Amino acid sequence: MKGQRSAPLLLLSCVALTAVAHAADDGEEPVVLTTAGRVRGFRQQLNGKVVNSFTGIRYGKAPVGALRFREPQPAEPWTHVADATQPAPVCIQVDTNRRLSRVQGINVQTEDCLFLNVWSPARNNSASDLAVMVWIHGGGFRFGSSSFSIYDGALLAAYGDVVVVSMNYRLGALGFLYGGTEHVPGNQGHLDQLLALHWVRDNIAAFGGDQGRVTLFGESAGSMSVDFHLSSPVSGALFQRAIMQSGAMCTHSDRASDPRLLTKVKKMAMYLNCTNSSEPETGLPEDVIECLRRADPLHIRVAEGLVCPDTLCFVTVFGVPSLQNEPCRAEYHGSKDILIGHVVNEGGLFASRSFPAVFQAGSPKNLTKIEMLLLLAPLVSPPSPQLLDELHTIYTRDLGDTDYEKLRRAVQDAWGDKEITCSSIETSAKLAGNTDYSVFYYILNYTSSSPPQKPWYGMSHVEDVLYVFGRPVLENASSDDQNYSKKLMGLWTSFAKHGKKHLVEAYQWPQLLPGNLAALKVTSREPEQTVLNLGDRCRFWDRLHHSQLDLS
Repeated sequence: MKGQRSAPLLLLSCVALTAVAHAADDGEEPVVLTTAGRVRGFRQQLNGKVVNSFTGIRYGKAPVGALRFREPQPAEPWTHVADATQPAPVCIQVDTNRRLSRVQGINVQTEDCLFLNVWSPARNNSASDLAVMVWIHGGGFRFGSSSFSIYDGALLAAYGDVVVVSMNYRLGALGFLYGGTEHVPGNQGHLDQLLALHWVRDNIAAFGGDQGRVTLFGESAGSMSVDFHLSSPVSGALFQRAIMQSGAMCTHSDRASDPRLLTKVKKMAMYLNCTNSSEPETGLPEDVIECLRRADPLHIRVAEGLVCPDTLCFVTVFGVPSLQNEPCRAEYHGSKDILIGHVVNEGGLFASRSFPAVFQAGSPKNLTKIEMLLLLAPLVSPPSPQLLDELHTIYTRDLGDTDYEKLRRAVQDAWGDKEITCSSIETSAKLAGNTDYSVFYYILNYTSSSPPQKPWYGMSHVEDVLYVFGRPVLENASSDDQNYSKKLMGLWTSFAKHGKKHLVEAYQWPQLLPGNLAALKVTSREPEQTVLNLGDRCRFWDRLHHSQLDLS
């Protein structure tokens, strides 16, 4: 019903976990010739425009058998007209919160998942001059799929008159396991993304897109992936602009020489009966690797869940050929316009997952200041009285025992700073240090009015994705929610088409510079200029991160 909308996280659980399903066709089915063969899509009418939609186009060989854990290979040519009207299968993944079991229309998890989607406005000519937006989904490198309807790019393509592309990539152990040898090089999921970018370069003109105007964008782990490709000299030539939504590699990557990486793999191998009594300290022996390649992928998923039941397990690794430098000290290549930022309450999702009774949107449980402070203990490893005292000084010192809402927000701020905000700010300053980069920072600050949210809640991690892909418009939500969604769709697609020129002319957006961390707060009203100044908060997390990295 118009105007009704559940709490943001509840909406996400219902909307995101639905397979992309197409609406009624509008005329003849479109057929496009790619470098591998012809594909048949379907037509949709959205926002007064017809969109040619292609879901489930193969871009890589099935990474199975001898190709498991290796760099992906391009799809082999086909002679038939391939069906691109159904959701692609989901990559094998650990589903710790049983989210995938609730997905409508998705019944298959498989290693053979290297497929992508294309949404392109229908046109009366064969010109290839539309800006292209390539989306990388999030999910902590262990969960997610481009087949989820939250990432359906049809409305974004219609609203902004752009071509939208999204891809699946390998997740978890199958996508990011590092074995210490050239045969298991790590970052396989990122290399899948790179192969998809090559596919875009070679094929997007056939869909009306301009291969010289490609914007790479992603959220959370997807944004960290954008960061990976910005720092890769191989990827850099394949896109010209980037949007990083709530995520940077700096604090979410592992050093290849860290012995804990191999320990995780050995534990997983033990569960799969792939152990070797004479295993070396620096890499997996070939017989263990071959055993892992023969293992049932669903058994690998179970073993990964046993090794890492509740935490990120296999993520980006550096000190390897695909990523040489530590991300916090990465070098960036080429000349690019960058839009980077975070939402006002990044920590809301993380805190509510860990302590649902305290942070539920309805009637949360009230805790005293010392009880709230103890909720921060999981953020520091190992927790110590000294570190907790520092957290108290930074986040809760000036709050009273009964300042329940402010205490909640302080705890959420701490979670958000550690997981997302501080690394995003640090990365933006680092990007701005490259004189060939034009960097613009945003803070999304919007709270849905349907139903009214608690003052301490605000837009949380992942919620921005709903607005960027137009879910409030498609779901006929409140007019305020729809207007904010249209604002973000317009902002994102205008940046993809015109880059920094549009930001400066339309919004007087200040460019972020190393000595001037200017930003724009995007609200339901006129944007507000602000300065990124989290001071002691980010210095604490930066120091903690680097001390832990040095220990590794």
